[in-house]
Amino acid sequence: MYRPTLALLAVLALSSAVFAQTANPYNGTWTVLLEGFERAKLEGTAVVKDEVGTWHITARDRLDNCIGREAPIAVQVASAEELVFKVNRSQVLAGCPDFTMKFKKIDDKTMKAQLTGGRSATLTRN
Repeated sequence: MYRPTLALLAVLALSSAVFAQTANPYNGTWTVLLEGFERAKLEGTAVVKDEVGTWHITARDRLDNCIGREAPIAVQVASAEELVFKVNRSQVLAGCPDFTMKFKKIDDKTMKAQLTGGRSATLTRN
C-alpha cells in the first residue's frame, strides 16, 4: 500500500540532510599579524563562528579612528583551501572602509594573505 505522507516525509528528510551546512573548519580564535606596513607590525585577533565573527587589531592611531576598533566579519568562503571574509568596519563607525581578506591555508594552524604593496597578513590558530 502506497502512503503519500510517508513518502513525502522521507523526501523532506533526505533533502534537509543534503542542504544542512557543516561547521566552518576555521571556527575558533586566531591571532592576526599584519606585516609590511609603514608602522610597526600590527597584531590582533580574529574570531570565526560559522558565517560570522569579529576582527580586532589592537593598535591605536590618533590620525585614523578606524584602527583599533573591533568589527564584525561576514564569512564568504570557507573551503578546504581558503577562508575569505569581509571586515565590516563601516558598521562600527561611519566613514570607516570595509575590506575583504582572502587567506590561503598553509597548514591546520596557519593561513596567509597577500595584501597590496607587498604587505602580508597571517592568521595563526590559538
